[in-house]
Amino acid sequence: MCFALLALQQHPHYPFILAANRDEFFNRTATALGVWPNHPEIVGGIDQSSQGSWLALNQASLKFALVTNVRQGIPQAGERSRGLLVSEFVTSPESVLSDLKQLEKTKNQYAGFNLLAGYLPNEIYYLSNRYSNDWRVLKKGLYGLSNASLNAPWPKVQRGLFGFEQLVMNSREVDQSLLVNKLFELLADQTKAKLEQLPNTGIGTEKELWLSPIFIAPGFMNYGTRCSTVILMDKSKQVFCYERTYYSDNRSSDAIYFFHSV
Repeated sequence: MCFALLALQQHPHYPFILAANRDEFFNRTATALGVWPNHPEIVGGIDQSSQGSWLALNQASLKFALVTNVRQGIPQAGERSRGLLVSEFVTSPESVLSDLKQLEKTKNQYAGFNLLAGYLPNEIYYLSNRYSNDWRVLKKGLYGLSNASLNAPWPKVQRGLFGFEQLVMNSREVDQSLLVNKLFELLADQTKAKLEQLPNTGIGTEKELWLSPIFIAPGFMNYGTRCSTVILMDKSKQVFCYERTYYSDNRSSDAIYFFHSV
């Protein structure tokens, strides 16, 4: 992913709410949200080139993981694909803390990353190999993440958190379809930042401006927002996964998956 909003214990009916966008090259082959053929307990997308993922969830254990890259000038390749951080985490039989402790030892094998990982609905951790020395648990609250540190004051993160807070705090009823539609609207926001608000990540003003909205329209090198994902977990432990996939010719398609955790 390249943009994520997370609400932990902020809604009376949904203790876990996630809204996220994956930005990627359109010619990079990927499988949309669904059950993994070799791991039927896992729901998520699959990057065909690495067999990793950007976001996935284990239905049995409720282990969840999401990764974003860190944007610092010219992209640097790591020894291992960042997508493996997600796929190996959700398929691991070990506990979350055991996996995180092991990852701390190997995190320099990857290019810059931010990882949100843990158990739904309220045991979520943050780990980065650029912005943190070790993992930290996220307390109840609202969080925004893009290609810098967690809750970094990037315009898209601040804009997203403002809209996200309004939706989460004001939608007190259990109108799931309305909440989901509003979250997809927020994820489709193409408002660009003002020039004076742009971060300086070493890619030049033109590209910084193009990448500044929450939703990235196809542009340089056929790159843009490939999908938007919304995940809700309610108080009865039902999990609802929604995904909207976008194509370079402006088409889109929707997928829905839900299950009940015992």
